[in-house]
Amino acid sequence: MRDLMLSLVVLALLLSSPAPALAAGERILVTNTRDGTLSVISRETHEVIRTIPAGRKANRLSLAPDGRHAYVINDGSAFVRVFDTHTLKFIRRVRAGRDPYNLAFSPDGARAYFVNTYSDNVTILDVAARRIIGLIKHGGNNPVNIKLSPDGRFAFVANELSEDVSVVDLETRKPIKQIEAGHYIEGIDVTRDGKRLYVMNGERNSYSVVDLDTLEIIRTIKLSGEPHDALITPDGKFLYVTLPHKNRVSVFSLPAQKRVASVRQGIRPDLIAFTPDGALAYVTNRDSKEVFVMDAKTHRNIRKIRVGNGAHGVLVVPPAPTN
Repeated sequence: MRDLMLSLVVLALLLSSPAPALAAGERILVTNTRDGTLSVISRETHEVIRTIPAGRKANRLSLAPDGRHAYVINDGSAFVRVFDTHTLKFIRRVRAGRDPYNLAFSPDGARAYFVNTYSDNVTILDVAARRIIGLIKHGGNNPVNIKLSPDGRFAFVANELSEDVSVVDLETRKPIKQIEAGHYIEGIDVTRDGKRLYVMNGERNSYSVVDLDTLEIIRTIKLSGEPHDALITPDGKFLYVTLPHKNRVSVFSLPAQKRVASVRQGIRPDLIAFTPDGALAYVTNRDSKEVFVMDAKTHRNIRKIRVGNGAHGVLVVPPAPTN
């Protein structure tokens, strides 16, 4: 009996002890373009735990596949800042192109591809060597976004002014097709199986679905306003679209393309990020200095977080290890 009681006490202690672990939970990074700062938000508390100077016009940001380093673009600068998400410090600057505006990493993290908006090209950065190793003339005008196919073979570049998406073979570094879309395209996303590309058609107030086997548009869905950003939920079941002039986020079921929610935001909802588990969505609202937290299962707002002026880029980063 005594041994049994001792075993039960030990078991209770083990169950009540915190899981081994992590020094901090997931964090959300938000660039505040007009302030030139980076807000760091705790997922657990949804409070800003730190505000860090990030340089003039800090804008888009992307997490390297190593899960540790975030690359922050500053509008008008040829250099990007590399942020260590464990130490919460900027550790270096790297030349990325003439006027980088957005980026995507290869799946292995060896290369980063930067769209240069005003010079109409894509630069290739060797991440380990920290130097530009190539330039792609992708054929579009005013590129503002880039996504890669899951296998890393192709890049899809959204071009605002030529009203198309360039499909680039990354092995040959040549464009293989221009897919006509809408004026002021910005948001694009690729399904995890690599079969579909979603293109936000800007002033046409619609989005198009592209079959990536044929590189043809197979369907176009009308929206209630001009779309900006678009992101597929981690489970692939829904597409979130920001409508900045309507101050809303529209949610569509996939593959049915049926609108299931239209969710009020603050002022000028901009970019979207999901937690890896797909539970939450974070939406920056540029003109109300807020991030809206949405339950990504019920598609409802659950919290507003006050951040800096011009909230723009948003990214969820993994917890920092204890050692």
